Amino acid sequence: MRSIKSLFGMLIVASLLSGCSSVKVTDSWRGLKTLDIKEKNILVVSKTKNKTTRMRFEKDLVQNLNKNGFQAVEAHVKFPLSDPLKEVKNEEIDQVIENLWDQCIDIVIVSHLVDSKEYTTTVSNGDSYYSDPFSYRYRRYRSFYGYQGFYSNHNTVEIKGTKYIVETLVYDLAKPKNEQLLTIITLEVDNPSTLGSVSKDFSNSIVKRLVK
Repeated sequence: MRSIKSLFGMLIVASLLSGCSSVKVTDSWRGLKTLDIKEKNILVVSKTKNKTTRMRFEKDLVQNLNKNGFQAVEAHVKFPLSDPLKEVKNEEIDQVIENLWDQCIDIVIVSHLVDSKEYTTTVSNGDSYYSDPFSYRYRRYRSFYGYQGFYSNHNTVEIKGTKYIVETLVYDLAKPKNEQLLTIITLEVDNPSTLGSVSKDFSNSIVKRLVK
């Protein structure tokens, strides 16, 4: 019979894994060694259908940027009637840029979801086991088939989660069209628990890359 101590330990592991979230930069590209954007007016745009998520991500990134000496404003504040998901046709781009200039916007920072992947992690109490969610290599252990790695099939628990890939792009509208893209930052958001914690971690990761 499974002991109370063993079961209690499994419940702690499960609650910790299902409640935690992490944001990390997985890739980045910068066209210039240094970004000269601190003295310019920045518009922060989050492209998402969820209004609450959009407002929170824009607000946290703007606050973090301004705290570090930038001059930023949220798109939902500057342009409350705008739709960040509306597709802009090629013939409309010049007009959009001109409208932004009229509003004294020089730099645009746009974040959007690129992809999402669901995964399952198997955890064993006492064995500290972790299986790669994207690995499908199997091995035989005492006539038992399972994910690569050791675990006991007596005290295991499966934790389901989702990884989101988010891309952030920085544009300088004053440059020629083929030079406007200044940097691309790709982040992975692992199993987000609360909107607030993820949004703050996300903004911290972006600002760290911009101040380098």
